Amino acid sequence: MSNYIGKAGQYYRDVINEMRKVVWPGKEEIKDLTIVVLTVSGILALFTFLVDWVINFVMGKLL
Repeated sequence: MSNYIGKAGQYYRDVINEMRKVVWPGKEEIKDLTIVVLTVSGILALFTFLVDWVINFVMGKLL
């Protein structure tokens, strides 16, 4: 049991050390990346809508 506690403590220390190495993005980078994600999501949603509309249109003409 003591071995598990020691391993858990070592894991916790390792996590803390790795988190100190993390370079967090700044506000400007977060804003820019958010705009990119929203833009790409919008484009993909529009593309999906158009493909769905075309398939429905074609299927409606065939049936």
